[in-house]
Amino acid sequence: MEAFAGHPWKGFPGILHGIFLCIFRAAFNSGPTVFRSGFEEGVCVVAVVLSGLGERLAGWAGMVSGAELVPSVEELVAGLRDLARREPGLCRMRQIGRSREGRPLHVLSVGSGRRSVLVVGGPHPNEPVGYATIAFLAGLVAERPELRDGVSWHFLPCVDPDGAALNSEWTNRPVDLHIAHRYFYRPAMAEQPEWTFPTPWGEEVHRFGLPEQEALADLVDELEPFVAVSLHNSEFGAPFFVASHDVPGLAGQLAAVAARQGLPVADAAPGDVVGWPVLGPGVYGMPPVQDLVIRDHEQQAPAYGAHLSHYASRHGTLTLLPEVPRWRTGTVFETSPPVALGVLAGALAGEAAEVRHLLDQAAPPNGVFARAAVDTLAVTDTIVRSWHERADATARVPGADLAEAHYSRVMLTLRTAGMAVRATEDSPPTPAVLAARARLEKLLYERAERSQRQLRTTPIALRSLVAVQACAALAAAALAR
Repeated sequence: MEAFAGHPWKGFPGILHGIFLCIFRAAFNSGPTVFRSGFEEGVCVVAVVLSGLGERLAGWAGMVSGAELVPSVEELVAGLRDLARREPGLCRMRQIGRSREGRPLHVLSVGSGRRSVLVVGGPHPNEPVGYATIAFLAGLVAERPELRDGVSWHFLPCVDPDGAALNSEWTNRPVDLHIAHRYFYRPAMAEQPEWTFPTPWGEEVHRFGLPEQEALADLVDELEPFVAVSLHNSEFGAPFFVASHDVPGLAGQLAAVAARQGLPVADAAPGDVVGWPVLGPGVYGMPPVQDLVIRDHEQQAPAYGAHLSHYASRHGTLTLLPEVPRWRTGTVFETSPPVALGVLAGALAGEAAEVRHLLDQAAPPNGVFARAAVDTLAVTDTIVRSWHERADATARVPGADLAEAHYSRVMLTLRTAGMAVRATEDSPPTPAVLAARARLEKLLYERAERSQRQLRTTPIALRSLVAVQACAALAAAALAR
């Protein structure tokens, strides 16, 4: 390849040089045994260059409003319903099911193209950025006929409205780390619609029986989407993306989409996807379900099931999860000796032990918040063990990896303390319960303040996060054809 790179044809006009360089780099770097697939990758990149997809994505990103509050689920549904009333020949609103508590699950369909794109909001109810993204994206595709050329778009504004209701006290107000976690709720894994698709368990197939998950599965089977996008957001770190499979040219476009918003993807894998296949900078492949689900057959049921992307694969669907952070951090972590990770593991273990003790003292074990807190504490235990193991096995910890560990510590300690506070509110207000709740409130406040100081956190503009999610969906729809 270097021989070609030094050839006089480099003096060609810039666009021709870029075209040939893309083709030859993809083909020759792949080696002769995979020349065809490498060449096809290069051709796809060339097609993207010629089509101006990047420029179009930048233009659409510039149309996102400057609003800084995400809509509530009720406001979002009302807005989508209003769009359907204004465009009756183009848009259709319908109900596809109900939640466990009887809340309706709505879908807005835009266009009548044979090939379907499904966009899912609120896959986790503590991740509300997708509500704003759906509001923007639904209006955009209704306004732009070129986005509906042979394609229909289908928007499920919230797949877990019950969980969203338990987060409603903080999700559509100015971002605040303490308030967000004081009124925080994220269900236990076995109660999350996106992670409870049927999964093999022993000699049987385990079904979780969540009506939200069953409605989502029925919708996937009805639409047979060629693209499904599930809109996620995190607390800290860099944006990243999870895809069901590789699509030529997509990883580069996703990295560019994030970079244009001043949110470049990171070199280190975020904690959620460590060890997963790398499809490109900041883009990770969803592993097979058998590599993910805990196989403890002494339990009556798995802790969680298959993911939406596993289920949709029966239709050849490209499933994409754009994950965007709500806070920017200003602290830079340097490469450190492994003791730094060991110290962090010990600190997180101590914080989790205190929350667990107070939870056992003051909360009923079967309440919705207690179940969620216990589930998150179990995740904490797993992460603490993995950090100790890595500290024993490595010579140095890269700064980017140490940063991700700090983000995980903050996330887990604030989530568990916040949900434990809410769990105690389900108990009679005895002196012991009130004392435990006051201690948890103090822990939560102090840890939020400490995190803000140590990480130097600042909120990221909502419009930037919406632009990343929306443009990721548009890029997937353009390239998966």
